[in-house]
Amino acid sequence: MSIEELNGKTVCILGFGREGRAMLDAIERERIDCRVTVADQNEECKTQHATCNMQVGKEWLDDLDRFDVIIKSPGIPPNTALTTHHSKLTNSTQIFLDTILARGALVIGVTGSKGKSTTSSLIHAILQAHEREQHPTTHHLQPTTFLVGNIGEPSIAHIDEANPHTIFVLEMSSYQLMDLTTSPPIAVITSFFPEHLDYHGGLEAYRDAKEHISRFQDDEDMVFFCADSPGAVAIAQEGDGRKIPFSGTDAPVPIEQTHLIGAHNLRNIGAATLVARELGIPDSTIVTAIKEFHGLPHRLQRIGVIGGIEWIDDAISTTPESTIAGLDALDDRVTTIILGGQDRGYDFTALAKRLATSSVRTAILFPGSGPRIRAAIEQQKAEIRLFDAPSMEEAVFIAKRETNNEQRRTHARAPIVLLSTASPSYGMFKNFEEKGDAFQKCVRGVTE
Repeated sequence: MSIEELNGKTVCILGFGREGRAMLDAIERERIDCRVTVADQNEECKTQHATCNMQVGKEWLDDLDRFDVIIKSPGIPPNTALTTHHSKLTNSTQIFLDTILARGALVIGVTGSKGKSTTSSLIHAILQAHEREQHPTTHHLQPTTFLVGNIGEPSIAHIDEANPHTIFVLEMSSYQLMDLTTSPPIAVITSFFPEHLDYHGGLEAYRDAKEHISRFQDDEDMVFFCADSPGAVAIAQEGDGRKIPFSGTDAPVPIEQTHLIGAHNLRNIGAATLVARELGIPDSTIVTAIKEFHGLPHRLQRIGVIGGIEWIDDAISTTPESTIAGLDALDDRVTTIILGGQDRGYDFTALAKRLATSSVRTAILFPGSGPRIRAAIEQQKAEIRLFDAPSMEEAVFIAKRETNNEQRRTHARAPIVLLSTASPSYGMFKNFEEKGDAFQKCVRGVTE
């Protein structure tokens, strides 16, 4: 459904967070003639749009059958109150895709249980570098490439910039994919493993949501997938798009020539490289852009060597699998790790086994999943000191106190304290960004 198809309809925007507000703004900006009601559980929810009705508080899900279209925000999980209205449900990502594809723009959709943010950002950086090379003497007031979706601004906020010369790199979460009936013409699948199961209600529903990135492709489309991830391989088979595998061997430069950490990032580089080549971008541009690319905030981000300890912020790692990848990337220098957070029922057995064979000697555990992580580590009989921390301040204080003084020889080989919680941030923090910011603030404060 394109945004123009909302004309003349009664529309409910379900959930008025960032995407809901962007959807309402787009309707007004595109001058769509429809009657809009915002429904949100928050009784304090308000809008400055004079013609918009509000349905808030306990009655926010009442009488949804009176609407022609229900635009559900991704933060609202599936529930029985919405099941009966499934034929009316859509989301802003669906409206974005149908609108901008009709206007001739290109979309590169990127998803994955891990790696999607780095891969999206790498593709966007290469496209920007190519744009600068094509127009070296012209200052572009209007860029032709945009990085949108789960990583940044809501995609619907940019529909007015869509034309045959624009390319959107769209990071797509399972929340945004689940109700789609349109796949991006170019799809990238970086990995697949169990995540967000509490939201989706199980592994099959989570996999089904991810499969939408390729399910509706035709034979003129293409899907790039990680050959090392069986789940990604399976998802790529869903549609009729041309299948293009990638792996770390497709990276045109060694990891040491980049600002990224860990061999796993070679797979992300390989994905971005193959996508860029399909778009006709020369290898010289690709290699330069990759070498100049800096990692994302809170993803194996080096804060620095302070007090003889190197502190690394990997707050974005909110699953056991991504924390294991972080440990693999940093080799044997991690002696202290901060774990735990919202308990989503993850299996921490593999993480505990990895910790048991690592150089980690101190694990600091946040409430929530902390007790289950403790039990998993103890079951492995790992020689790791375990501490509970009710706050980030306490965690950083313990980390500084317990990190092995004998290993503080040089800055080059300083022991590492790693924040990589293997659990979501919610409860103690609003999101992983807030968690990472708190870690960095505490590191600089406590160590001073």
